[in-house]
Amino acid sequence: MKKVLSFVAIAAVMMFAGKANAQLSVHAGYQSYSLHNNGYSVADDGFYAGFSYNAGLDGGFGVAPGVYFAYVEDVMDIRVPILMNYVLHVNDLGFGLFLGPNVTVGIAGDMYGDIGNMKRFDVGITFGGQVSYQKISLEVGYNLGLLKRFDGADTKSNHFFVGLGYAL
Repeated sequence: MKKVLSFVAIAAVMMFAGKANAQLSVHAGYQSYSLHNNGYSVADDGFYAGFSYNAGLDGGFGVAPGVYFAYVEDVMDIRVPILMNYVLHVNDLGFGLFLGPNVTVGIAGDMYGDIGNMKRFDVGITFGGQVSYQKISLEVGYNLGLLKRFDGADTKSNHFFVGLGYAL
């Protein structure tokens, strides 16, 4: 936990240090949510929406904390990623990669509580890529859940997502 808090503190400092290149963006798109347990998998489709605040650093690097609402049948979550990113700009086009930790907190749904007994908290690694043109970006990524979501089972959650972003 100390490592996670240290990373958040460093990311916050870098965010304010790069304020001259900072940019608020809104994002929305499709997600496929899946639960995996020893070769067995269940998946559902849904959507996500939220925003990020990308603080540009030197040489095309940046850090982008964000907050997203995600919905899939019987599961509503808030996700908070802190993503390190690199973008190569060629005229009005940008080609980028991102990677970083992601915290998920379940807020509602039948899978939580008495009916489904899925744990509300998860930590994961998010990674992916993007292509942008001026202020619009196409993003594709994956969140790999690291914690067991049910007591007594080695079930972990993963999310594939594809969506659009718009820099304000």
